[in-house]
Amino acid sequence: MSKKNIFNIKVSKLVLSITKRIESFFNYYKYSKSSKKKDLNFWNTPLDKKIFIFSGIIFIVITYFLLPAFYDKGKIKDQLKNQLSQQYNLEVKLDKNPKYGLFPKPHFLVEDAKIKFDSKVISNSKNIRFFISSKNNFIFNKIDLNDLVFKETDFKINKENFSFFLELLNNKTTNQDIKFIKNKLFYLDQNENMIFFSDLKKLNYLYNENFINEVVSKLEIFNLPINLKTEHDIINQNINTNIDLNSLKLKIENQINYNNNYLDGELDFSYINKKNQTIKYTLKNNDLNFKTIDKKLTGEINIKPFYLLSNLNLRNISLNRVFAKNSALINLLKSEILNNKNLNGKIKVKIDNLIDFKHISKINFNIQFEEGLIFVSNLNFIFKDSVNFNFNEINLIIDENKLKFVGDIVLDFKNIDSFYYHFQIIRNYRKNINQITSNFVFNFDDGLLEFNELKINGIDRQIIDRFLNKFNLEKKDLFNKVTFRNIIRDFFKTISLG
Repeated sequence: MSKKNIFNIKVSKLVLSITKRIESFFNYYKYSKSSKKKDLNFWNTPLDKKIFIFSGIIFIVITYFLLPAFYDKGKIKDQLKNQLSQQYNLEVKLDKNPKYGLFPKPHFLVEDAKIKFDSKVISNSKNIRFFISSKNNFIFNKIDLNDLVFKETDFKINKENFSFFLELLNNKTTNQDIKFIKNKLFYLDQNENMIFFSDLKKLNYLYNENFINEVVSKLEIFNLPINLKTEHDIINQNINTNIDLNSLKLKIENQINYNNNYLDGELDFSYINKKNQTIKYTLKNNDLNFKTIDKKLTGEINIKPFYLLSNLNLRNISLNRVFAKNSALINLLKSEILNNKNLNGKIKVKIDNLIDFKHISKINFNIQFEEGLIFVSNLNFIFKDSVNFNFNEINLIIDENKLKFVGDIVLDFKNIDSFYYHFQIIRNYRKNINQITSNFVFNFDDGLLEFNELKINGIDRQIIDRFLNKFNLEKKDLFNKVTFRNIIRDFFKTISLG
């Protein structure tokens, strides 16, 4: 049998099947109408009807939700810009036309979007998802925004446009949320050089009823993970901020009230298994005054022009923790944020009881900031009631991302016999010395200390230089107690024997 005949037979069977179903339909309809039955059944089985109805519903629903895909893209882009401006006070540059997506819920997606603030581009986003309301899909070319999601946004921020984040928190015109996912923040100086970088994993602005706005953020600065949550009660003029530093086992809570002609605040530091520390502060007429409840820390800051003057009293401090290589202080110093030329001030520090050094009395010194420089002045303490240590000026220098301390030291002996006894210097090596002076360079990252221009009254210069050359070449670890004792003994042995 030819292929043509086979095709004709199949077509004939199909037509016959359709004809029979049509005839069956009209016969059944005629019978149903004559018997006046209320339940009209157009199908051979109840299952056919259910499948048809279900398919029809699915088709209608999908068609309804897909209607925005046929909107005029140019008009939609203009509406998106207008609603961003009206609801969020955001100026966003949208160069590409929006694409419509149905999942996870109806939205328009625009790639390569840029946020502008004060007429300058401050960020670039891989894409923005505009989640929309589906209530009015039959009103063509008109949309209502629900929420915004910015993905992979690179912020380039400086002190002049940092207020962008604050203005979003002060928004009074929307109850729809904004979310920034997988972002990076580059904080720049006035010459567009990067001061520090932050991996900004999450930045969500949540707009609630009664003008209570929230921002929830998860970021990382100087390799330090930070969870931040701020709540702004616009009506009552209160701002509450919680900062969680899990790696440091530290929580910070800040409460601000600004409903007066000045600003009142309370900053609470909470350490695990330690007593909380609270700082109260007031800002009025560009003067910030602050103090702890126990008055161990007091001070004032004049904001315009900026000048800091503070007193800091500390007890039971562990230098090993404070100067750990990955500590917050070291990362802060290396960031060079404090080397800002606009930062000027003085912090007077008093430390009572160093946990790591039992034979050292109270320590006093000043930390000074002047035109981008940081130095420690008037650092002095007494060791075991036998010798006064005086550091006139120590400069903090960042060289190739390495922290260095450069300064001068003067040792004035009050009771040199007590000093000799403590280090077990034998009598033959004990010289009657009143003072030792030198300058030094301490490379913190490498743990190396180098002395130069060492001077001792009554000791020949060549003998001193011989010891210095040996000491600087050996590069020994002075923070090892055994090594330190041996260096002291070797020093007095060298200058005694010549």
